[in-house]
Amino acid sequence: MMSATVFFRYWRVWIASVVLLLLVSATKVSAIPQFTLLTGNKCLNCHITSQGSGLRNDLGWYMAKDMKILSAHSVGLEFIEKAESNSIADGALLFGFDARVQMTRSPRTANASTRFIPMQTSVYAAWIATPWLTVEATADVGGLLALSSGRALPFTGQQAWMASAIIQPGITLPQLRIGHFQPSIGIRYDDHTMLVRQVAGTNTIPIIAPNFAEYGAEVNFEGIQWLSLTAGVFLPRSLGQLRTVNTFGETAPLLGETISTAAAASNLGALAASPSYLARAAIFPRTEDHVFNSYLGGSYFVNRTFSMMNIFAGVGLSDRVALQGEYVLSGIKDGRQTRNYSVMLTYQLLSGLLPFVRFEQGTTRVSDPNASAGIAELYSTQASIGAQIFPLPFIELRPEFRYYDTETFRSTRWNLQLHLYY
Repeated sequence: MMSATVFFRYWRVWIASVVLLLLVSATKVSAIPQFTLLTGNKCLNCHITSQGSGLRNDLGWYMAKDMKILSAHSVGLEFIEKAESNSIADGALLFGFDARVQMTRSPRTANASTRFIPMQTSVYAAWIATPWLTVEATADVGGLLALSSGRALPFTGQQAWMASAIIQPGITLPQLRIGHFQPSIGIRYDDHTMLVRQVAGTNTIPIIAPNFAEYGAEVNFEGIQWLSLTAGVFLPRSLGQLRTVNTFGETAPLLGETISTAAAASNLGALAASPSYLARAAIFPRTEDHVFNSYLGGSYFVNRTFSMMNIFAGVGLSDRVALQGEYVLSGIKDGRQTRNYSVMLTYQLLSGLLPFVRFEQGTTRVSDPNASAGIAELYSTQASIGAQIFPLPFIELRPEFRYYDTETFRSTRWNLQLHLYY
Protein backbone atom coordinates (compact mmCIF):
# COMPACT_ATOMS: atom_id res chain seq x y z
CA MET A 1 0.00 0.00 0.00
CA MET A 2 1.27 3.48 -0.91
CA SER A 3 2.28 5.49 2.17
CA ALA A 4 0.83 8.92 2.86
CA THR A 5 4.25 10.52 2.29
CA VAL A 6 4.66 8.95 -1.14
CA PHE A 7 1.04 9.75 -2.06
CA PHE A 8 1.38 13.45 -1.34
CA ARG A 9 4.73 13.58 -3.07
CA TYR A 10 3.09 12.34 -6.29
CA TRP A 11 0.02 14.44 -5.61
CA ARG A 12 2.18 17.59 -5.83
CA VAL A 13 3.63 16.36 -9.12
CA TRP A 14 0.09 15.74 -10.42
CA ILE A 15 -0.96 19.29 -9.52
CA ALA A 16 2.11 20.70 -11.26
CA SER A 17 1.34 18.63 -14.35
CA VAL A 18 -2.19 20.00 -14.51
CA VAL A 19 -0.86 23.56 -14.29
CA LEU A 20 1.49 22.85 -17.20
CA LEU A 21 -1.40 21.39 -19.18
CA LEU A 22 -3.41 24.54 -18.59
CA LEU A 23 -0.71 26.65 -20.20
CA VAL A 24 -1.58 25.21 -23.59
CA SER A 25 -4.88 27.01 -24.22
CA ALA A 26 -7.59 28.77 -22.25
CA THR A 27 -10.72 30.85 -22.09
CA LYS A 28 -11.50 33.25 -19.34
CA VAL A 29 -13.77 32.70 -16.37
CA SER A 30 -14.46 35.04 -13.60
CA ALA A 31 -15.45 35.71 -9.99
CA ILE A 32 -17.98 33.87 -7.78
CA PRO A 33 -20.94 36.28 -7.31
CA GLN A 34 -22.72 34.14 -4.70
CA PHE A 35 -19.95 35.04 -2.25
CA THR A 36 -21.40 38.55 -2.15
CA LEU A 37 -24.59 37.06 -0.69
CA LEU A 38 -22.77 34.65 1.63
CA THR A 39 -20.39 37.27 3.06
CA GLY A 40 -22.13 40.63 2.64
CA ASN A 41 -19.12 42.05 0.76
CA LYS A 42 -19.15 43.90 -2.54
CA CYS A 43 -16.84 42.60 -5.29
CA LEU A 44 -14.50 45.55 -4.64
CA ASN A 45 -13.96 44.41 -1.05
CA CYS A 46 -12.11 41.30 -2.27
CA HIS A 47 -10.81 42.28 -5.72
CA ILE A 48 -8.70 45.08 -7.15
CA THR A 49 -11.43 46.15 -9.58
CA SER A 50 -14.99 47.14 -8.67
CA GLN A 51 -16.54 44.68 -11.14
CA GLY A 52 -14.88 41.71 -9.45
CA SER A 53 -12.94 38.96 -11.21
CA GLY A 54 -9.20 38.85 -11.54
CA LEU A 55 -6.65 39.79 -8.92
CA ARG A 56 -7.63 39.46 -5.26
CA ASN A 57 -6.67 42.07 -2.69
CA ASP A 58 -5.61 41.21 0.88
CA LEU A 59 -9.15 40.44 2.08
CA GLY A 60 -9.92 38.38 -1.01
CA TRP A 61 -6.69 36.43 -0.64
CA TYR A 62 -7.34 35.65 3.03
CA MET A 63 -10.91 34.59 2.24
CA ALA A 64 -9.61 32.29 -0.50
CA LYS A 65 -7.08 30.81 1.91
CA ASP A 66 -9.82 30.14 4.49
CA MET A 67 -12.06 28.28 2.00
CA LYS A 68 -11.08 24.71 2.93
CA ILE A 69 -12.26 21.45 4.45
CA LEU A 70 -8.80 20.31 5.58
CA SER A 71 -5.92 22.43 6.81
CA ALA A 72 -2.82 22.33 4.63
CA HIS A 73 -0.48 21.28 7.43
CA SER A 74 -2.65 18.22 8.16
CA VAL A 75 -1.62 16.75 4.80
CA GLY A 76 2.03 17.80 4.84
CA LEU A 77 1.68 21.07 2.93
CA GLU A 78 2.86 23.44 5.64
CA PHE A 79 4.24 25.92 3.11
CA ILE A 80 0.67 26.93 2.20
CA GLU A 81 -0.15 27.76 5.82
CA LYS A 82 3.03 29.82 6.11
CA ALA A 83 2.07 32.09 3.22
CA GLU A 84 0.91 35.42 4.62
CA SER A 85 -0.09 37.46 1.58
CA ASN A 86 -0.13 37.68 -2.22
CA SER A 87 1.81 40.95 -2.10
CA ILE A 88 5.44 42.05 -1.80
CA ALA A 89 7.29 45.34 -1.39
CA ASP A 90 5.21 46.36 1.64
CA GLY A 91 1.98 45.68 -0.25
CA ALA A 92 2.84 47.77 -3.31
CA LEU A 93 2.99 44.78 -5.69
CA LEU A 94 0.28 42.11 -5.82
CA PHE A 95 0.26 38.87 -7.80
CA GLY A 96 -2.22 36.06 -8.42
CA PHE A 97 -3.46 33.43 -10.84
CA ASP A 98 -6.44 31.24 -11.73
CA ALA A 99 -5.97 27.93 -13.54
CA ARG A 100 -8.80 25.55 -14.43
CA VAL A 101 -9.24 22.34 -16.37
CA GLN A 102 -12.52 20.51 -16.99
CA MET A 103 -13.25 16.85 -17.71
CA THR A 104 -16.40 16.61 -19.81
CA ARG A 105 -18.18 15.05 -22.78
CA SER A 106 -20.06 16.84 -25.54
CA PRO A 107 -23.83 16.69 -24.90
CA ARG A 108 -24.62 16.68 -28.63
CA THR A 109 -23.40 13.13 -29.36
CA ALA A 110 -24.41 10.02 -27.42
CA ASN A 111 -21.01 8.35 -27.82
CA ALA A 112 -18.88 11.47 -27.36
CA SER A 113 -15.46 10.78 -25.87
CA THR A 114 -14.26 12.24 -22.58
CA ARG A 115 -12.05 15.29 -22.98
CA PHE A 116 -9.88 17.36 -20.66
CA ILE A 117 -10.45 20.97 -21.65
CA PRO A 118 -8.20 23.80 -20.42
CA MET A 119 -10.57 26.57 -19.33
CA GLN A 120 -8.40 29.26 -17.81
CA THR A 121 -4.76 30.23 -17.34
CA SER A 122 -4.93 33.78 -16.05
CA VAL A 123 -2.06 35.48 -14.26
CA TYR A 124 -2.52 38.85 -12.57
CA ALA A 125 -0.39 41.67 -11.27
CA ALA A 126 -1.03 45.11 -9.81
CA TRP A 127 1.17 48.01 -8.75
CA ILE A 128 -0.24 50.34 -6.11
CA ALA A 129 1.85 53.31 -7.17
CA THR A 130 0.23 55.77 -4.77
CA PRO A 131 -2.86 55.68 -2.50
CA TRP A 132 -4.83 57.14 -5.43
CA LEU A 133 -3.30 55.27 -8.40
CA THR A 134 -3.29 51.53 -9.10
CA VAL A 135 -2.11 49.90 -12.33
CA GLU A 136 -3.37 46.35 -12.92
CA ALA A 137 -3.03 43.76 -15.70
CA THR A 138 -4.29 40.29 -16.62
CA ALA A 139 -2.63 37.91 -19.07
CA ASP A 140 -4.39 34.88 -20.54
CA VAL A 141 -1.30 32.68 -20.91
CA GLY A 142 -3.04 30.15 -23.15
CA GLY A 143 -4.39 32.92 -25.36
CA LEU A 144 -0.98 34.57 -25.71
CA LEU A 145 0.62 31.24 -26.63
CA ALA A 146 -2.09 30.64 -29.22
CA LEU A 147 -1.55 34.05 -30.82
CA SER A 148 2.23 33.66 -30.81
CA SER A 149 1.87 30.40 -32.75
CA GLY A 150 -0.47 31.98 -35.30
CA ARG A 151 -3.67 30.36 -34.00
CA ALA A 152 -6.89 32.31 -33.50
CA LEU A 153 -8.56 32.52 -30.10
CA PRO A 154 -11.64 30.28 -29.64
CA PHE A 155 -14.24 33.07 -29.68
CA THR A 156 -14.68 36.22 -31.74
CA GLY A 157 -14.09 39.26 -29.54
CA GLN A 158 -12.01 37.31 -27.02
CA GLN A 159 -8.79 39.01 -25.94
CA ALA A 160 -5.54 37.58 -24.54
CA TRP A 161 -4.84 40.44 -22.13
CA MET A 162 -6.39 43.28 -20.14
CA ALA A 163 -4.79 46.24 -18.40
CA SER A 164 -5.98 49.44 -16.80
CA ALA A 165 -5.08 52.37 -14.59
CA ILE A 166 -7.42 53.04 -11.65
CA ILE A 167 -7.48 56.59 -10.30
CA GLN A 168 -9.33 57.32 -7.06
CA PRO A 169 -8.45 60.41 -4.97
CA GLY A 170 -10.33 59.10 -1.91
CA ILE A 171 -12.17 55.98 -0.78
CA THR A 172 -15.55 57.76 -0.75
CA LEU A 173 -14.96 59.49 -4.09
CA PRO A 174 -15.66 58.16 -7.62
CA GLN A 175 -13.07 55.97 -9.28
CA LEU A 176 -11.86 56.43 -12.88
CA ARG A 177 -10.68 53.33 -14.72
CA ILE A 178 -8.95 53.72 -18.10
CA GLY A 179 -7.48 51.01 -20.30
CA HIS A 180 -8.32 47.75 -22.09
CA PHE A 181 -10.83 45.75 -20.05
CA GLN A 182 -14.32 44.23 -20.06
CA PRO A 183 -17.19 46.69 -19.56
CA SER A 184 -19.11 46.10 -16.31
CA ILE A 185 -21.97 44.22 -17.97
CA GLY A 186 -24.39 42.50 -15.59
CA ILE A 187 -22.84 39.91 -13.27
CA ARG A 188 -19.36 38.43 -13.78
CA TYR A 189 -19.49 34.64 -13.42
CA ASP A 190 -16.75 32.03 -13.05
CA ASP A 191 -18.29 29.74 -15.70
CA HIS A 192 -18.32 30.84 -19.34
CA THR A 193 -20.77 28.05 -20.28
CA MET A 194 -23.63 29.71 -18.38
CA LEU A 195 -26.58 30.30 -20.67
CA VAL A 196 -27.23 33.94 -19.77
CA ARG A 197 -24.32 35.06 -21.96
CA GLN A 198 -25.06 32.64 -24.81
CA VAL A 199 -27.11 32.75 -27.99
CA ALA A 200 -29.51 29.90 -27.19
CA GLY A 201 -29.99 27.01 -29.60
CA THR A 202 -28.29 23.79 -30.64
CA ASN A 203 -25.00 25.49 -31.48
CA THR A 204 -24.62 28.06 -28.72
CA ILE A 205 -22.16 30.91 -29.18
CA PRO A 206 -21.33 33.70 -26.73
CA ILE A 207 -23.15 37.01 -26.90
CA ILE A 208 -20.17 38.54 -25.13
CA ALA A 209 -17.12 36.25 -25.34
CA PRO A 210 -15.00 35.12 -22.38
CA ASN A 211 -12.17 37.64 -21.99
CA PHE A 212 -14.13 40.17 -24.02
CA ALA A 213 -12.38 43.52 -23.66
CA GLU A 214 -12.49 47.00 -25.19
CA TYR A 215 -10.41 50.16 -24.97
CA GLY A 216 -12.34 52.64 -22.91
CA ALA A 217 -13.06 54.28 -19.59
CA GLU A 218 -15.46 53.78 -16.69
CA VAL A 219 -16.40 55.95 -13.75
CA ASN A 220 -17.36 53.84 -10.71
CA PHE A 221 -18.86 55.10 -7.48
CA GLU A 222 -18.66 52.73 -4.48
CA GLY A 223 -18.43 55.38 -1.74
CA ILE A 224 -21.71 54.32 -0.10
CA GLN A 225 -21.81 50.78 1.25
CA TRP A 226 -25.26 49.97 -0.13
CA LEU A 227 -24.84 51.61 -3.56
CA SER A 228 -22.82 50.97 -6.74
CA LEU A 229 -22.95 53.19 -9.85
CA THR A 230 -21.02 52.84 -13.11
CA ALA A 231 -20.94 54.73 -16.40
CA GLY A 232 -18.58 53.93 -19.27
CA VAL A 233 -17.68 54.62 -22.87
CA PHE A 234 -15.69 52.26 -25.11
CA LEU A 235 -14.30 51.93 -28.62
CA PRO A 236 -16.22 49.06 -30.31
CA ARG A 237 -13.09 47.27 -31.53
CA SER A 238 -14.12 43.82 -30.24
CA LEU A 239 -17.86 44.40 -30.58
CA GLY A 240 -17.37 45.40 -34.21
CA GLN A 241 -15.89 41.98 -34.98
CA LEU A 242 -19.07 40.15 -33.94
CA ARG A 243 -21.67 38.95 -36.42
CA THR A 244 -25.42 38.40 -36.15
CA VAL A 245 -28.49 37.52 -38.26
CA ASN A 246 -30.41 40.34 -39.96
CA THR A 247 -34.08 40.60 -40.97
CA PHE A 248 -33.41 38.61 -44.16
CA GLY A 249 -31.90 35.67 -42.26
CA GLU A 250 -28.41 36.55 -43.50
CA THR A 251 -25.25 36.61 -41.40
CA ALA A 252 -24.17 40.23 -41.05
CA PRO A 253 -21.82 42.37 -38.90
CA LEU A 254 -23.37 43.22 -35.54
CA LEU A 255 -22.69 46.94 -35.92
CA GLY A 256 -22.67 47.27 -39.71
CA GLU A 257 -20.10 46.89 -42.46
CA THR A 258 -18.37 50.21 -41.75
CA ILE A 259 -17.66 49.47 -38.09
CA SER A 260 -16.74 45.87 -38.94
CA THR A 261 -14.13 47.12 -41.42
CA ALA A 262 -12.81 49.73 -38.98
CA ALA A 263 -12.50 47.13 -36.20
CA ALA A 264 -10.61 44.71 -38.45
CA ALA A 265 -8.27 47.50 -39.57
CA SER A 266 -7.94 48.98 -36.04
CA ASN A 267 -9.09 52.34 -37.40
CA LEU A 268 -9.44 54.10 -34.05
CA GLY A 269 -10.78 57.29 -35.63
CA ALA A 270 -13.71 55.48 -37.22
CA LEU A 271 -14.37 53.49 -34.05
CA ALA A 272 -14.32 56.64 -31.89
CA ALA A 273 -17.12 58.05 -34.07
CA SER A 274 -19.41 55.19 -32.97
CA PRO A 275 -18.62 54.42 -29.29
CA SER A 276 -20.36 51.90 -27.05
CA TYR A 277 -22.01 53.20 -23.88
CA LEU A 278 -22.57 51.45 -20.56
CA ALA A 279 -24.67 52.31 -17.52
CA ARG A 280 -24.94 50.09 -14.43
CA ALA A 281 -26.53 50.56 -11.00
CA ALA A 282 -26.99 48.26 -8.02
CA ILE A 283 -28.11 48.50 -4.42
CA PHE A 284 -27.04 46.18 -1.58
CA PRO A 285 -29.63 46.14 1.25
CA ARG A 286 -28.34 44.45 4.43
CA THR A 287 -29.55 44.07 8.00
CA GLU A 288 -27.56 45.76 10.73
CA ASP A 289 -26.58 42.41 12.26
CA HIS A 290 -25.02 41.41 8.87
CA VAL A 291 -27.08 38.21 8.74
CA PHE A 292 -29.25 39.09 5.73
CA ASN A 293 -27.60 40.25 2.50
CA SER A 294 -29.08 41.15 -0.87
CA TYR A 295 -28.51 43.01 -4.11
CA LEU A 296 -30.68 44.36 -6.92
CA GLY A 297 -29.50 46.06 -10.06
CA GLY A 298 -29.16 46.25 -13.78
CA SER A 299 -26.91 47.32 -16.63
CA TYR A 300 -27.46 48.62 -20.16
CA PHE A 301 -24.82 48.24 -22.88
CA VAL A 302 -25.57 49.81 -26.25
CA ASN A 303 -24.01 50.66 -29.60
CA ARG A 304 -26.05 51.75 -32.62
CA THR A 305 -28.90 49.24 -33.03
CA PHE A 306 -27.32 46.65 -30.70
CA SER A 307 -28.28 46.61 -27.03
CA MET A 308 -27.82 44.29 -24.06
CA MET A 309 -29.85 44.75 -20.87
CA ASN A 310 -29.10 42.73 -17.73
CA ILE A 311 -31.35 42.68 -14.65
CA PHE A 312 -29.99 40.85 -11.60
CA ALA A 313 -31.02 40.20 -8.00
CA GLY A 314 -30.02 38.02 -5.07
CA VAL A 315 -30.76 37.34 -1.40
CA GLY A 316 -28.67 35.44 1.12
CA LEU A 317 -27.94 34.60 4.73
CA SER A 318 -24.31 35.00 5.80
CA ASP A 319 -22.39 31.70 5.75
CA ARG A 320 -25.62 29.80 5.01
CA VAL A 321 -27.50 30.18 1.72
CA ALA A 322 -27.61 32.34 -1.42
CA LEU A 323 -30.31 32.64 -4.08
CA GLN A 324 -29.48 34.67 -7.18
CA GLY A 325 -30.88 35.27 -10.64
CA GLU A 326 -30.28 37.25 -13.80
CA TYR A 327 -32.41 38.09 -16.84
CA VAL A 328 -30.70 39.18 -20.07
CA LEU A 329 -32.22 40.71 -23.20
CA SER A 330 -29.98 41.41 -26.17
CA GLY A 331 -30.02 41.76 -29.92
CA ILE A 332 -30.20 44.17 -32.82
CA LYS A 333 -33.20 46.11 -34.07
CA ASP A 334 -35.06 44.08 -36.73
CA GLY A 335 -32.62 41.19 -36.26
CA ARG A 336 -31.67 38.37 -33.92
CA GLN A 337 -33.04 38.73 -30.38
CA THR A 338 -32.12 36.71 -27.27
CA ARG A 339 -34.03 36.31 -24.01
CA ASN A 340 -32.18 34.35 -21.32
CA TYR A 341 -32.47 33.86 -17.58
CA SER A 342 -30.65 31.95 -14.86
CA VAL A 343 -31.59 31.10 -11.25
CA MET A 344 -29.11 29.53 -8.82
CA LEU A 345 -29.35 28.35 -5.20
CA THR A 346 -26.17 27.75 -3.18
CA TYR A 347 -26.01 26.28 0.33
CA GLN A 348 -22.87 26.59 2.46
CA LEU A 349 -22.84 23.23 4.22
CA LEU A 350 -19.26 23.72 5.45
CA SER A 351 -16.67 26.43 4.95
CA GLY A 352 -15.24 24.44 2.04
CA LEU A 353 -18.37 22.64 0.80
CA LEU A 354 -21.08 24.49 -1.15
CA PRO A 355 -23.65 22.35 -2.99
CA PHE A 356 -25.74 24.19 -5.59
CA VAL A 357 -28.58 23.81 -8.08
CA ARG A 358 -29.05 26.03 -11.16
CA PHE A 359 -31.75 26.35 -13.81
CA GLU A 360 -31.28 28.31 -17.03
CA GLN A 361 -33.40 28.90 -20.08
CA GLY A 362 -32.84 30.89 -23.23
CA THR A 363 -34.75 31.74 -26.40
CA THR A 364 -33.33 33.14 -29.63
CA ARG A 365 -35.56 34.67 -32.33
CA VAL A 366 -34.10 34.75 -35.85
CA SER A 367 -35.45 35.43 -39.30
CA ASP A 368 -36.30 32.26 -41.22
CA PRO A 369 -38.22 32.44 -44.52
CA ASN A 370 -39.17 28.76 -44.12
CA ALA A 371 -40.84 29.31 -40.72
CA SER A 372 -44.36 30.52 -40.10
CA ALA A 373 -44.49 34.32 -39.95
CA GLY A 374 -40.87 34.32 -41.12
CA ILE A 375 -39.55 33.95 -37.56
CA ALA A 376 -37.91 30.90 -35.99
CA GLU A 377 -37.45 30.43 -32.26
CA LEU A 378 -34.47 28.44 -31.01
CA TYR A 379 -34.25 27.46 -27.36
CA SER A 380 -31.93 25.95 -24.77
CA THR A 381 -32.66 24.67 -21.29
CA GLN A 382 -29.96 23.70 -18.80
CA ALA A 383 -30.46 22.33 -15.29
CA SER A 384 -27.44 21.61 -13.11
CA ILE A 385 -26.76 20.14 -9.70
CA GLY A 386 -23.27 20.11 -8.26
CA ALA A 387 -20.98 21.34 -5.55
CA GLN A 388 -18.02 23.62 -5.03
CA ILE A 389 -15.58 21.59 -2.93
CA PHE A 390 -12.47 23.23 -1.45
CA PRO A 391 -10.49 20.30 0.01
CA LEU A 392 -7.44 22.48 0.73
CA PRO A 393 -6.61 26.20 0.54
CA PHE A 394 -6.41 27.47 -3.06
CA ILE A 395 -7.80 24.23 -4.55
CA GLU A 396 -11.36 23.71 -5.75
CA LEU A 397 -13.09 20.66 -7.20
CA ARG A 398 -16.46 21.16 -8.88
CA PRO A 399 -18.42 18.02 -9.84
CA GLU A 400 -21.61 18.79 -11.74
CA PHE A 401 -24.46 16.84 -13.32
CA ARG A 402 -26.12 18.82 -16.12
CA TYR A 403 -29.33 18.28 -18.11
CA TYR A 404 -29.53 19.77 -21.64
CA ASP A 405 -32.56 20.32 -23.83
CA THR A 406 -32.58 22.09 -27.22
CA GLU A 407 -34.70 21.94 -30.37
CA THR A 408 -32.53 19.14 -31.79
CA PHE A 409 -31.17 17.10 -28.86
CA ARG A 410 -31.73 16.22 -25.20
CA SER A 411 -29.04 14.70 -22.99
CA THR A 412 -27.35 14.58 -19.58
CA ARG A 413 -23.66 14.82 -18.72
CA TRP A 414 -21.28 14.66 -15.76
CA ASN A 415 -18.57 17.33 -15.63
CA LEU A 416 -15.65 17.72 -13.23
CA GLN A 417 -13.63 20.88 -12.89
CA LEU A 418 -10.31 21.42 -11.10
CA HIS A 419 -9.48 25.00 -10.11
CA LEU A 420 -6.13 26.15 -8.71
CA TYR A 421 -5.89 29.79 -7.65
CA TYR A 422 -3.89 32.22 -5.56
